[in-house]
Amino acid sequence: MLFDFLSPPTQTGDLGTLGHYRVLSELGQGGMGHVFLALDTKLKRSVALKVMNKKVASSRNSRKRFVREARAMAAVHHDNVVTIFEVGKSGGTPFIAMEMLKGQTLEQRNQSGTQLDYQQIINYARQIATGLAVAHEKGIVHRDIKPANIWIEEGTDRIKILDFGLALDSTPLDQLTGRGSVIGTPGYLSPEQARSEPLDDRSDLYSLGAVLYEICTGSLPVIAKSIPGQLVSIIAQRPRPIHKQNPDIPQPLCDLVHQLLRKEPRSRPKSATIFCEQLDQVELSCDAKSGVAITINNLQKGLSDIARKKDNPELA
Repeated sequence: MLFDFLSPPTQTGDLGTLGHYRVLSELGQGGMGHVFLALDTKLKRSVALKVMNKKVASSRNSRKRFVREARAMAAVHHDNVVTIFEVGKSGGTPFIAMEMLKGQTLEQRNQSGTQLDYQQIINYARQIATGLAVAHEKGIVHRDIKPANIWIEEGTDRIKILDFGLALDSTPLDQLTGRGSVIGTPGYLSPEQARSEPLDDRSDLYSLGAVLYEICTGSLPVIAKSIPGQLVSIIAQRPRPIHKQNPDIPQPLCDLVHQLLRKEPRSRPKSATIFCEQLDQVELSCDAKSGVAITINNLQKGLSDIARKKDNPELA
C-alpha cells in the first residue's frame, strides 16, 4: 500500500481509511506528513485530513508539536482562522480533521504576478490581523505567518490563517525546539526570532509586515543568499522604501507597513487590534487622496477637451 498507515479502502478508488474517515486523495505533503481529501463517514462531510507520517510520529517531540498545533488551532474560533473538527489518533497515527477549503494560498496568488490595488491589500491586511488578534487574545503567537499559511477562499476572498504548527501557548521557545534555536520561515522571521529572543504578539505583526511588503513590491523586505545571511539582514538591514518600488501604493499605507517592519517590537503597533484601528485611518486617508486625484484628473480632462474644441471649432 502506498500509505502504510492507512487501512484498506472500503470503496473502489479510495486510497484507504483512517478511523471513520474514507481517504479519497492526497492534497499535499510536507515535513510533518500528508494532507488528504477525506470523507467523514459519521457526519457525511468532506474534510482536509492532516496525518503525521510514521517516521515523524516515532519522535515524541514531533508528536507533541503536532498535537500542540492542533490544540492551538482548535482553540481559535474565527472566520479568519481554519476550523478544526477533530484531533485524534488511529492505529498510532495522529491526525487532524479540518474544514475543506476551496481557493488558493496567498503564495500562489503572488506567483500569478497579479498586482493588487491598495483596497485589496488593506482588505487582506485587516482580515489577517483580525484572525491574529483572536489568537493573541488566547495567548497564542503563530510564529510562522507567511503567504503559504494564508488561504484565500474562492468566491469570497475571505482569508483563513493556516498552520499554527509553531504556535506556542505561552510556552518558552526552548521547551519545544531546544535552547537557542530559530524556528519559522527565514524570509518572514522577525528580528527577535532571528536573535532567538522571547516573542510576543508583535513578532507576528512583523511577519505580517513582511507579507504586506511582498504584496506591495513583489519582493521580501530583506534578501540574502544564505540562511545565516538572511538572519543577519533581518536584524540589521532596513527595507527599501515601498513607494520607490511601487509608486501606486499610497504613502499612508507604505508608512504603516514600514511601521510593522521596525526592528524593535516596541516601535511597532502594540497589538493586532490597534493595527486594525490604524488601518481604518489609513484606508480613510487613502480613499480621500484617491478621490481628490480622480477629481483632479477629471478636471484636467475637462479643461483639455475645452481647449481642444476651442482650437478646432468642428469638434464643438
